[in-house]
Amino acid sequence: MAAWLALAAWLSGAIPIPEPASALKWQHGRAVALTGRPGSPALLVLAESAAPVRIDVRRALPAARQAEVLDFAADAGGALHALVLASFPLGRDRRFLCRFEGSGDGRCEDLEERRCRLLAADAPDSVWCFGPGPAGMLLHRAAGPRTGPRFWLPAEGPFRVLRDAARLSLAAPAPGRVRLLAPEDGLLADVDLASGDAQIRPMPQLRSLPGASSFAFAGERILGLLPLDRSRRQERLDEPYGLFELRGAWRRIAPQHHWLRGARIAGAEDGAAWIWNRHARRVERIPLPPP
Repeated sequence: MAAWLALAAWLSGAIPIPEPASALKWQHGRAVALTGRPGSPALLVLAESAAPVRIDVRRALPAARQAEVLDFAADAGGALHALVLASFPLGRDRRFLCRFEGSGDGRCEDLEERRCRLLAADAPDSVWCFGPGPAGMLLHRAAGPRTGPRFWLPAEGPFRVLRDAARLSLAAPAPGRVRLLAPEDGLLADVDLASGDAQIRPMPQLRSLPGASSFAFAGERILGLLPLDRSRRQERLDEPYGLFELRGAWRRIAPQHHWLRGARIAGAEDGAAWIWNRHARRVERIPLPPP
C-alpha cells in the first residue's frame, strides 16, 4: 500500500517526504530535506524517479560532540553542500563547509573566521556563503577555484542593513550571480560574483507580510507563497496560502491550488514552482504561467 501511495503521489507531480523535516529546498531536480535528531542532523535527498538517499552529517565530523546544519545547497554537478556548526569536547564551536557526494560520503573544511549563516552554489563546486568575515565583508567564497575573487559586499554602508536583517534568503539564480532578499526590510540585492558589482533596490511589496510567507526566484521572477487574505492583523493556524508572483503588485497564479499555513516554496525551475506541503508531508510541482 505504501508503495502504491508513493507511486500515486509521483504520478500527480508530488514527491512524498518519508520522515519529518525542518527545512526543505528544491534545487537542480532534487528536493533536499533537513531531518534527523537534534545534534545529529541528516539530509534527505529526494527525486521524482529515484529512491531517497539519507546522509548522516555527523559521519563527516566524527570528532564532533554534536552538529547543527545552518543551511545547505545542492549544485548542478550533483554534490550537496552543508554549512555545519559543530561542537567539540573542551573546544569552541566551529563552522564547517561539508561536501557530500551522491553516495553520502563527505569531507569538511573549517571556515575559520568566516561566520557564515547562509549558502548558495552558483556552479558545480562553487559555493558562496553570507555572514561576517575577513576584510569586513559579508559574502565569501567557501569553495571553488583558488584563483579569482574571494569575497564581496562590505558590511558597512548601504549593505549594512543586510548584515542586520532578521530574515534573509540567499540564492544563486545563474552562474556567477547571487541574490539576497530581506523581506522585513523590503530589499533585494543582486551581486555579480566576478566583478563584485552589487545593486540593492527597495521592494516595498515585501513589507508587512506575515513571517510564514516564503519566497523563491524563477529566473528574474519573484514568487511568493502568501496568505490569501492579508487584511487580517492576526492569522489563523489554518490560514490558507496561495502562490503569487510579484509584477508591480502581488498577482495570484495557479488559483486552483492553496495550502495551509506552514507550507513553503522550496524552489522553482524548468517552468514550475515546487511547494513544500508540510501538512501532507510532500513536495508538489505547480506549473508556472509564461512570464
